[in-house]
Amino acid sequence: MKNHRLFYLFLICVASSLMLMQVGCGENKTQVELLKALENVASLSKKLDQIPLDSVANVKGRLSSAKDDIRWLGLDSNVVFVKADVKVIEGLSKASRFLKDASSRYKGLTNEVERCKKQLEGLREIIELGANRDALGDTIDDAYIKTNARFEIEAVAKLGELVDETTRLIRLGLEADSAGWGAIDSLLMAKKGEWARGVSENETEAGL
Repeated sequence: MKNHRLFYLFLICVASSLMLMQVGCGENKTQVELLKALENVASLSKKLDQIPLDSVANVKGRLSSAKDDIRWLGLDSNVVFVKADVKVIEGLSKASRFLKDASSRYKGLTNEVERCKKQLEGLREIIELGANRDALGDTIDDAYIKTNARFEIEAVAKLGELVDETTRLIRLGLEADSAGWGAIDSLLMAKKGEWARGVSENETEAGL
């Protein structure tokens, strides 16, 4: 009888050890996934830091000024735009389109990087401290941790896609500007010359 009790105690100890090992392994796996996600966030932050914001701002300002010039020149009767000019103007529109939301996208992505970092670090701290309540008073258990960890890890993956897309659009915008600005600048100089000659001729005719 005594041997039976010892055997049952042994089984209970083994079962308890296995349960603790499973929980420990589960927590360890989640911790590893969270740490990897944090490393990805740090990498995304570096990518955002490498975006040439000054160049983007300068190009956007120059393109905006060029669009304003084309707008008023197009309304002046002294200036005539031909089919070949349209292709040049399309290059201007292309660069502007790629860079249109660059600043707001950058700001939004930077904020999301900080949010993800804060949430991931918070989840790691919860696991390390063994907390049983979150800031809202909700019960923290294994399901809570796994659900929130999965949500944040997926958010980081989505963030990575958005960062890549934003850097791609900015690169295309800067490349389009570099390739087309010479033609745009020449077109503006030519049309402003037409405008100036037209104004001069009109003034001469009025004087006569």
